Amino acid sequence: MNKSLRTIALGAALFATGVGAPASLTAATQTGIGSSKVTVIVQDVIVLDYFTSINIGLAGRTESHGHGAYSQANIAGGDQSFTGTGSLTTSTIADASSSALTGADVTMTVKNVWAIRGFSTSGKATVSVSGPATLTKAATSSTIGLSKLQVLVDGNSTSTAGKSISADLKGIQNDDVTMGDVLMSLNFANTSLSGDYSGTITITAVTL
Repeated sequence: MNKSLRTIALGAALFATGVGAPASLTAATQTGIGSSKVTVIVQDVIVLDYFTSINIGLAGRTESHGHGAYSQANIAGGDQSFTGTGSLTTSTIADASSSALTGADVTMTVKNVWAIRGFSTSGKATVSVSGPATLTKAATSSTIGLSKLQVLVDGNSTSTAGKSISADLKGIQNDDVTMGDVLMSLNFANTSLSGDYSGTITITAVTL
C-alpha cells in the first residue's frame, strides 16, 4: 500500500472510531415567554318589552231616568202648546252617573304593558314615561284630556307610581323580568264626538 493510501485509510479509521473528531453540536433550546391581559368589555344591557299599540275601548252607555207623571188638564180647543205638571227642568233632570260623562277625570291602571331585564341580577334601572296632554280625533277639534301619566312596578302600591321610578333588574332571561303598569287619567270635558282618539306615550328604561 503506498503512502497516500495508508494516510487515507488511517484518517478513515480515526473518523470511524471518533478519535480526534470534534464533539457533536446540540442546538440549545430557546424559550420566549410573554403575557397578555385579555379584557372583554361588557356594556350595560337592558331589554325593554312594550306594546306598539295600546287599545282601550270604552263601553257604550245608555241611561234612562224616570220622572213620574206628566199631566195637563182642561186643555182648550185652541191650546196648541202647554207646560204640564211635572215637566222637565234643569233642576229635575238627573246628572249623568258616569264620571266620563260629567267631565271628571277617569283614572285607570293599564297593567303589565312594559317589562325590563338586564345582565345584573341585583342592579336597578330608571323607568320613565312621557306623553301628550290630549288624545285627538283626526280632523276634528274634539279631544280627550290625558293627565297624571305615571309608571308603576306591577304589584306595588300606587303610592310608588311616578313619572320616573326605580325598578329592579333581576337577570337577562325572560323569567327574570320586572313587569310594569301605566297609570293615566282621561278627561272627556272637551269630547264632543264618538270615534277613535290617539296619542303617543313613550316609555324609557335606563340602567343605573
